Amino acid sequence: MKLRAKLFFFLVPPLLFSGLAIHYLTGRAVRNTLHEEAAAAAAASAGRFLDSVLLDLTAPKELDLLPLLYDLMGSLKASYAFYAGSGGIILAHTDVGRAGGTLAAEKGAPLPDGASFRLLGRGAEGLIEVYLPVTERRSPSPEELALLAPGNPPRRLGMLVLGLPLRAAYATERGIARKNAAILASVFVAILLAAFLLTGLVLRPVRLLALATERIRRGDYGGAIPAGSGDELGDLARSFNTMSQTLSGTIVSKNYLDAIMDNMPDILVVTGLDGVISKTNRAARAAFAAAGGTPEGRRIGDFFCVQEGCCWIALLEEKGEVRDHETLLSVGGGPGTPALVSASYILDNEGARTGIVSVIKDITLRKKYEAEIARSNEDLQRFAFVASHDLQEPLRTISSYIQLLEHKYRAALGPEAEGHVAFITGAAHRMRALVRDLLEYSKINPALRLEEVDADEALDYVAAVLQDAVSQAGAVIERGDLPVIRADRGHVERLLQNLVSNALKFRDSRPPVIGVDAERGKGGWVFHVRDNGCGIEPGHGGKLFKLFGRLHGKGVDGAGIGLASCKKIVEYYGGEIWFESEPGQGAVFSFSIPDRTQ
Repeated sequence: MKLRAKLFFFLVPPLLFSGLAIHYLTGRAVRNTLHEEAAAAAAASAGRFLDSVLLDLTAPKELDLLPLLYDLMGSLKASYAFYAGSGGIILAHTDVGRAGGTLAAEKGAPLPDGASFRLLGRGAEGLIEVYLPVTERRSPSPEELALLAPGNPPRRLGMLVLGLPLRAAYATERGIARKNAAILASVFVAILLAAFLLTGLVLRPVRLLALATERIRRGDYGGAIPAGSGDELGDLARSFNTMSQTLSGTIVSKNYLDAIMDNMPDILVVTGLDGVISKTNRAARAAFAAAGGTPEGRRIGDFFCVQEGCCWIALLEEKGEVRDHETLLSVGGGPGTPALVSASYILDNEGARTGIVSVIKDITLRKKYEAEIARSNEDLQRFAFVASHDLQEPLRTISSYIQLLEHKYRAALGPEAEGHVAFITGAAHRMRALVRDLLEYSKINPALRLEEVDADEALDYVAAVLQDAVSQAGAVIERGDLPVIRADRGHVERLLQNLVSNALKFRDSRPPVIGVDAERGKGGWVFHVRDNGCGIEPGHGGKLFKLFGRLHGKGVDGAGIGLASCKKIVEYYGGEIWFESEPGQGAVFSFSIPDRTQ
């Protein structure tokens, strides 16, 4: 049922009831008023008639009273008239058969001048019986007035009774009732018409709201309805417009997000806290299709290998998030597909956990490439090791024979040949150093042997190895607080040795002052090796850490492998290495070792 029909359904019965009540009550009031006025008019007319009659009513006789009664009945158009004495005996009656009867006790409604009336019957055939008391008529002299007590009423002689028909009053009452009904009907029609128009005005915003909600149902989220009024309906329209705008942004964002999710190449799964899948993207549905049925409603653990399970969920509960956890995804039998899982909790507006979102990346190709790269690196390392090892012997032979030749034939060769021999000997020494550095570089193994390494002890080892170079340069090694880190001891020693060695080599005229310290940062420890040497141009950073990258000529020993080795070691741990320097202002080399190896 429409709202307007409901309003009319609830409005018409009260209006109808109130109309009937008003009609009844006003009709009754009009009827009583008409009866009272008719009785009062008859009593007044009868009183005036009696005052004009010369008949003595102190002891009247029937024959004397009958003409009076008939005249009175004719003038007032009464149905009957009679006169009763003071004792209540009817002395004369226009209905002769009722003469000698007794007047019933008066129970009518009072009228002015002591008269009263009562109704006999209803409708047009009913009567009004008017009772008019007849009192002694006298005109006292001044002496009598002086002797009479104040307020002494005249003596009552009898009662004149008139029976008036209700036909005229009834006709008047019916006319008034019809007019009253017409007025009420007009008023109620006007009320209903006004209610119809008013409900139309009131319901217009509601209809607009219904149309706007229908547009939203069809996908049009940008619609708005006018909200000009300041009443509750205006507040409702404004609230709807705000909701529509918010919903527009939310739904558009949701569609946009769904499109992004479905076009993601990686598997995306949304689960409850119990691990039951509630939403997936296209990649997940395609991947899980091999396991049979739709993934929604199943536990996410069903899609991982038994031996691996969902141990990343335990990590999620422990740390609050999981990043790139390697696992095996089982969706079609077989040994499983290598995958990386990243997961985090979904939080509501109050920060409570409501679910888990997981991104699963298939790394089968990456594993294949890693295996190929590992084999290639292994071959390269083996080649570098063999090549550098095998080059050592010919270089030693060349150096030995050159030195022997120089010692035996120095006088015969002359000064020029002696210079050539010195050049060959120096080149052989540099070649041996280069081969030695290459051999050390090839020995850097990504298979980390992690242990608790005290950086202080590692620096002690470096200071012992470089003791001669430190003494020769007059250098001072200052150390700050150095931590205990989880790393490969050989790697830590190699890092510190290379950086301290560089600080000794690249010095100026001042005695070297080398500072080694560490601080927390970048998810782990950051080490700093400072010197007061000649400094480096900042623009040379791209070349500095490359293999065989050298910034100085032959005047400084080295093959440009030390910093490349440092970079290779640091990157095994997922860290970084960098420097800060200005020419003539020394340099600060820094490297980071994360708490968790990458």
